[in-house]
Amino acid sequence: MKKNDSSKSLLFSTLLSFSCLLCFSQNYPLKFGVKAGWNYSNVNAVDRNGGPSGYLSNGGELYGGINLEKQLSAKSFVQTNVLVSYTDRVTFLELALYYKYNFYKRFSLLAGPKLNYIPDNETSQPYHFNRRFGYSGDLGIDYKISNHFTVEGTFSKGFTKQYDDIILGYYDSKRDVYRIGVIYYF
Repeated sequence: MKKNDSSKSLLFSTLLSFSCLLCFSQNYPLKFGVKAGWNYSNVNAVDRNGGPSGYLSNGGELYGGINLEKQLSAKSFVQTNVLVSYTDRVTFLELALYYKYNFYKRFSLLAGPKLNYIPDNETSQPYHFNRRFGYSGDLGIDYKISNHFTVEGTFSKGFTKQYDDIILGYYDSKRDVYRIGVIYYF
């Protein structure tokens, strides 16, 4: 079995497992919200000679999107969100699926996979998009301020070489993102 096939099988199995959990956790609420915040990107790449290169955010970028959270048990949740974020001048649409565990009072740990898609047009930018779809792994912590507000911080490790910057001369870019933000639940 190829590596890509096993990755797809793992992702499919994970999504199927979470779907089954959602079906059997009907006594717990489903919450809908919006989230926004600041992200700091670190793009790991190589230069023309194969040496380390890349891009660091200059002050960071904003992100925003929608959030769904389904409680599974007294301390377990599944959370998904669709976000729009930026790195340099590249737009990313992100779809994350997290398992969230409430480990101490209002603090929770969250972890899971995230799909990244680049919707930008190559002709208007100095980029070559090797792969428009990529994936990353996220790990984070959140703090529930109230029933409506939650503050979260996450780290996202990119696993896919998604794009090249032709002008700055870095290639095979993988994006790591440090993020802090707030979620408002309706």
